[in-house]
Amino acid sequence: MMRSINLQWKVYLSLLLINITGFVLFLCGFFPSKVVLPGSNTFLQQDLNYKSPFLKNNGKPQFERLILMVVDAMRADFCFSEESNFKFLHQLINNGHAIPFTAFSNPPTVTLPRLKGITTGGTPSFLDAILNVADDYDDSQGLHAQDSWVHQFKQLNKNINFFGDDTWLKLFPTEFGEFEGTNSFFVSDFTEVDNNVTRHLDSQLISSPSSKWDGLILHYLGLDHIGHKGGPHSTFMKPKQQEMDSILKRLYKYTEKHQDTLIVFMGDHGMNEVGNHGGSSAGETSAALTFVSPKFKVDNVKAPLPVSSDYSYYDRLFQIDLVPTLASLFNFPIPKNSLGVMARRILNLWPESNRRKILLENCFQVMSLYEAKNGQTGSIWKTWEKLQSGAYPVDEYYSFLETVQSELASSATNYNYKYIYIGAGLILLAALITTVIFNLYFLSIRQIATYLVISFELFALIYSIHFHGSSLIEEEHQIWYFATTLATLAFGVFYFKAFESKSKFQWFLILLISGRLLKGWNNSGQKWFSDGNTANYLFKYNQSLLWVLIALTYGAIGLSIGIQGNFLWLYNAFKARKIPTLFIEDAFYDICVFVAIAVSFSFKLVQYFIDGNVPPGIFKAALSSVLESQDIDLGSLDIEDVEVKLQLQRVGVQLANYTTMAIAASILLVLIGRRLKKRYTGAITDITNIITLYLVTQTRHANIPIFLVLIVAKIALARLTYSTSTNEKKFVIDNHIICITFITLCLQNLTFFSMGNTNSLATVDLSNAYNGVKNYDVLVVGLLTFISNFAGPIFWSLSSLQLIFEPSVTSFRGASPTDLTTYPRLKYRIFLTKSMLALLFYTISATNLVASCINLRFHLFVWTVFSPKLLYFASWLILINIVIDLIGAGIVISL
Repeated sequence: MMRSINLQWKVYLSLLLINITGFVLFLCGFFPSKVVLPGSNTFLQQDLNYKSPFLKNNGKPQFERLILMVVDAMRADFCFSEESNFKFLHQLINNGHAIPFTAFSNPPTVTLPRLKGITTGGTPSFLDAILNVADDYDDSQGLHAQDSWVHQFKQLNKNINFFGDDTWLKLFPTEFGEFEGTNSFFVSDFTEVDNNVTRHLDSQLISSPSSKWDGLILHYLGLDHIGHKGGPHSTFMKPKQQEMDSILKRLYKYTEKHQDTLIVFMGDHGMNEVGNHGGSSAGETSAALTFVSPKFKVDNVKAPLPVSSDYSYYDRLFQIDLVPTLASLFNFPIPKNSLGVMARRILNLWPESNRRKILLENCFQVMSLYEAKNGQTGSIWKTWEKLQSGAYPVDEYYSFLETVQSELASSATNYNYKYIYIGAGLILLAALITTVIFNLYFLSIRQIATYLVISFELFALIYSIHFHGSSLIEEEHQIWYFATTLATLAFGVFYFKAFESKSKFQWFLILLISGRLLKGWNNSGQKWFSDGNTANYLFKYNQSLLWVLIALTYGAIGLSIGIQGNFLWLYNAFKARKIPTLFIEDAFYDICVFVAIAVSFSFKLVQYFIDGNVPPGIFKAALSSVLESQDIDLGSLDIEDVEVKLQLQRVGVQLANYTTMAIAASILLVLIGRRLKKRYTGAITDITNIITLYLVTQTRHANIPIFLVLIVAKIALARLTYSTSTNEKKFVIDNHIICITFITLCLQNLTFFSMGNTNSLATVDLSNAYNGVKNYDVLVVGLLTFISNFAGPIFWSLSSLQLIFEPSVTSFRGASPTDLTTYPRLKYRIFLTKSMLALLFYTISATNLVASCINLRFHLFVWTVFSPKLLYFASWLILINIVIDLIGAGIVISL
């Protein structure tokens, strides 16, 4: 073995660095900053006798003051459908004082790019989705050099006050008079975050010099946070809608006294059926938008409407159309980079003689943008020369504006081809060198099974080809289920010899069944959504069974920690009729593990209750006991009370932190104990089992029983591995490494998708990203988000070490001479071989992925399918392959 593994760490690390550098360069070229025109706009037809077409016949604008009320993630059906709880809004629509729309939100449907869209009128860059997360550590988000209606308002010497989501303060740090920001990422809070906005209304809605404002922006986050925690059908959703409706009513009462004030009531984006957003599904891109004023007299519009499966209600427009619409209503130039088109129903507020002039102003503005990009060429410019006369029907101007909007939106971003091609070249170089070294090593040793080597290479190549099809990326979970099943069958028959004995066949069958259970646990694709999955059934229809399975999962982890750890040593001592040596650190360790399990389970109970659910039966009694220890009476508390919510959140934060501390102490004690006793076999298993407890703590409730399936699958695989490793004549370490790496790589990815993840940003789960967090910190929340979304892959990354180094301990047989931890000199060479296999997979995959993105860079789905996949692959490549599989696993085997 020493002789056969001749790859040097420096060669591996060099190839890894080349691959990473190439991929990062490619991302920099593929996601450049958007090119915009600097400066602010003026009325484009201006001459000595020019009069703004936006003014009424009396020379005044339609409105003087604006109240913009943004309710984060307010999907169209939340406002307009029969299931909506916005009763006052419905009354306004029925009375003709509100003009409702369904506004299309261009993906990515996250707050930062959407706010840029509704203030500048431009389409977002996909880079904005990344900057949306960067938050406090990024200062490049500001719009100080880009025209917007906020800037145009200030040009008119109008004063704007702002309260709400502090993303606005990142975009406009100097534009607001009075302001207070609330953090948009702290999704555990959906009460105080809105109260901090509403409490300013008393001072803002009084008629006094101190409350002088021309624009008032309110951005409420609570509804979005409820969606992230419990989905669109959360028990807290209807009360939150009612709360927002009451605030709208309060604002409307103000406009009845000040009728020159317009209310724009809108969502920045929607949400999907899980409660997340960021993708391009109908639910995520269909936001509500309503113009409200007592001056409006609109006929034949009724509310609410029947539920629409495509979330389409009333007239549809693009969210960016808000920008020229506000410009016309308040008489300021349309911002320079706007691609918006004046809302047709709002245009009807002007006499027919003014409407063409307003649309011509809109045309002049978008054509100045077109000319800056394309010059005075093309069929669009020829049509524009004809339309400038102003003698054509309104419909023809709208048709023209929509054509230009589509043309400019599709070419809004310029690729940096230098970075793209250099990055792609480095990735290809790394892939070619890795493949050559891989084959020179593995195919030069007679004992290594050639079919294993070729199978792994073919698998990496065939898998990576799917990147060239958008539908295959959207439904990647199907590929991994097929690959996992095929790999299990192939290795079971040809490597593990599963049909040699009844015992082997049983464990082989259990492994196959485990894979099937994983496949059906969640919706794992982007094209179809169905309630017919295990997680949905347990969470919605059989919560008693869910909690029984959660309890069994915690029990299985506890048994694994005990039986594979200290209790196994005791059992072996009694079996050998020896008096076991008891160490004080073992006692402390067992106590610490018990506390960690108990506190973690208590935390999940409290978290479940905070999310608006009540645990069934005996688990409710357990919750009551936990709350009583914190002086909270479950029987008498009102979950809607603000103070009660805050108290429960404090309890949740404490329990999450206690869990983390107990788990950290358990790891420390097991390391100290093994050092003192000089007993190193089983250390990998102990650490893996304890970390599994933390992964469960970071997992949403419906997915916790998945770990029960994973533990059983790992034991089955360990049994098969152990039976093979004890056959000294046939056992070849390199074959063993290839087999385990191949299968666990498949299980990593299958488990990732089985937990409800996809290649869409919309399925990033934030429900456990704030466990133990009192105040938002991007690094802490980012780390917790990664752990909660990649808990399955992390589990299999650590489990692969168990299966390679300690299959005997993992299969509950105690330490064995065949376990590779008994050969410490080989440890890092074995680890190098495993890492080289992973590098081959990731370099080949990266090569095909960047090739597909270059080839399909003008594809219709480049921003909704291929770009998110690039970000997910970056997470796999950097966070899983390097941080977890290389650095984390390297630390574990060194302990």
